[in-house]
Amino acid sequence: MTRVYMSILLVTFVVAAFLGIGTGTAAGAPPLVPIAWSAPVQLAPEDQRIRKQWEDRGRPNKMVIVRDTRIDVVTDGQVSQRVPSGSAALSLAALDRMLAPGWLTITDGTAELGATIVLTRGTALDVSGVRTLRLTGGDSTTQTASIYTGGGRLSLSGVTVTSFDPATGKPVPLAPGRPSIVAAAGGRLEVTDSTISDLGTPANEVDNGRPAVAFNPASSGSLVRTTLQRNSTGVELSRSDGVRLEGLTVTESTGDGIVFRGDSGTTMTEVHAERNGRNGLLFTMLSADRRPAGSTSRPVASVTGRRITGVSTKGNGEYGMVLVGQQGAHVIGVATTADKAGGLRVSRSTDTLIAGFTATDQPVGLFTHINTTNTVLEGVRTTGGRRGVVAEKSTQGLTITGSRFHGARVAGISVGGQDVQLTDVRVSDSGTGVRIERGARKITLTGLTLIGGHHGVVATPNTTGVVVQDLVAEHVAADAVRTFSPDTRIIGGRITGGATAIDVAAAATISGTTISQSREGIRTRSTQPVHAHNIDVTTSSLGINAAPGSPFTLTASRVHALEAVRGQVGQHGINELSLPPLNLLGAIGVPLILLAFVLEQVHVRRLRRAGADTRRRPPPAYPPPTPKR
Repeated sequence: MTRVYMSILLVTFVVAAFLGIGTGTAAGAPPLVPIAWSAPVQLAPEDQRIRKQWEDRGRPNKMVIVRDTRIDVVTDGQVSQRVPSGSAALSLAALDRMLAPGWLTITDGTAELGATIVLTRGTALDVSGVRTLRLTGGDSTTQTASIYTGGGRLSLSGVTVTSFDPATGKPVPLAPGRPSIVAAAGGRLEVTDSTISDLGTPANEVDNGRPAVAFNPASSGSLVRTTLQRNSTGVELSRSDGVRLEGLTVTESTGDGIVFRGDSGTTMTEVHAERNGRNGLLFTMLSADRRPAGSTSRPVASVTGRRITGVSTKGNGEYGMVLVGQQGAHVIGVATTADKAGGLRVSRSTDTLIAGFTATDQPVGLFTHINTTNTVLEGVRTTGGRRGVVAEKSTQGLTITGSRFHGARVAGISVGGQDVQLTDVRVSDSGTGVRIERGARKITLTGLTLIGGHHGVVATPNTTGVVVQDLVAEHVAADAVRTFSPDTRIIGGRITGGATAIDVAAAATISGTTISQSREGIRTRSTQPVHAHNIDVTTSSLGINAAPGSPFTLTASRVHALEAVRGQVGQHGINELSLPPLNLLGAIGVPLILLAFVLEQVHVRRLRRAGADTRRRPPPAYPPPTPKR
């Protein structure tokens, strides 16, 4: 009876399923879902490794793994075919013969790669013999055809490598599916006489993006006589070893041109970074810009003793070159021109030597900030722009020697840090020669030369420890020295021309200084004592001008001017106060004589226009005296 009952139930269920009764097609009932019972698939260890490689590379639809004796063809994460190769070194043409149509095609010197290629240790791929290699890509990483060296060697010679979107027939725009070239750990990438363009992915909230060419940790190689253009970031060297950059030009990247992050043994010759969206070259710490938002972990320090030479930058969107977290870096012979933010920015770096650096038409030629310490500038040259050197207030221990700054619209040198020394520095035709900003401490200027410009040395309030020694200032338009810094010391030096040689608004000491051809020698507005000792002042108008309430003491000095002293000036010892020497009076009189002659000529012309007789008449003759009888 039970068996009959069960049989009836089973037949009823089958008929109902066949007719659609109870399957969710009526009265909104949910459909019956069959349950499939199956054991989990266990992949072999090698297949697990392939799966991991596939996932790490963005799950491309097509991937080729080159091994020493075969290639593995991977479709959607699974090996679909294993093709014997017979050699660990392959050419692009040999690889084309092993792959199905649509994976790699070579036609009339143009190769189109539609699959990601991964080399393994001991293998090599030679990309030459074609003019163009197009790597396909799209909006998604599954469409990407990138090339990874793995532990193998990739060679590019005389080829243009670019991205290609099959849907549009144009290079892939900046998107996650744009391809790139990656030198992985133990791998080597060698590029010669080539062009690489329109590669790399953008950064987003969860990913820092990929550069067009990446040298990853423990990789090596070279970029020789090669141009990278219109990429995301051009090149990134992250803990690479011994990469050679020679005759390399990186231009029009949307991000930085070249990023150096903890690399070692890198050599550079004739490296040019031009018109990149951010910085031309960025030398940074290992973990900088890679910490998640809100992270409190400290960045890892960079390598020490880095040598940077043979570099030029031009027209980049931010700085030509940036050093972040570098220790003992040597920057030699770098030339920068017209970058949007400035030539060179140095932050959180110690013991940096910058020699032979030039900046032309930069907003800031060289900028130090964020706890940069013990920086030495030797033979620096800046021309034009707004400011030559800016040392922000957290800069400590800056030395500038043998350097020249010309035509800075705002200031040749702006100092806000501590323990700053300038020796044998020349500033010409600048808005201000040297400006000592609020908060600066222990600033020593030795052998400073100022030629032309509007202001010479300006020390603002809330600065201390300013020493100006052996200053040479020639024809600075306004003030050769203007100081609001208490206890400023002006020692020696020679000031020629200008409106006012020295303008003092705080306690100061002036000794051994020679002033000539200025309209005004020393002006003091300080409520604190100002002492001048053994000075020589020869001016056309006013020698010493002490404002009311400004205590001024003159000792063993010589002041020659039409008005030697104005105001209350205390004198000690033997002082010589007199009119200027005859030669200076003559120099004053010559312009007056010339002015009188010009006015006379103007008067004669006016008389002639009025018809008056302008001939000179001889004086009347006096009759001879009557002889005495």
